[in-house]
Amino acid sequence: MNTTTTTTANLYPFVTKAMLKSRLESEPAFRHQAMLILFALQTAHEQATDTTLNKNRQGFMSSHAVHGGRIARLIGAGETLSPEDEARVDSIAPRYTRQLAVYFRAQAIAENPALKAVAALFSADKDA
Repeated sequence: MNTTTTTTANLYPFVTKAMLKSRLESEPAFRHQAMLILFALQTAHEQATDTTLNKNRQGFMSSHAVHGGRIARLIGAGETLSPEDEARVDSIAPRYTRQLAVYFRAQAIAENPALKAVAALFSADKDA
């Protein structure tokens, strides 16, 4: 994913929630990637127990933790998901555009530290 795409409408240099929503709706592979990202954002305890211990706005919410963690491990292992689990991915992943926007924004800044100054201009809109 190109995390530094500049939109001509507002010159915002980061992936927006709307861009993420569009990709999540249209790209099954990106939904799988999102599940892996969300799982990685969980704490070690949350990953090990498929729960949500901390209310830190990171990783899966409690209602998605059991299936989200289990499915993310399957995806990470290269397993084929059942139709039921694919349906869960389809419903879970699009719920996290804010977290994914924050994640990709941080990734873009890490790859290009000059974007940190640009990000400051949009600090009121820090969650994309």
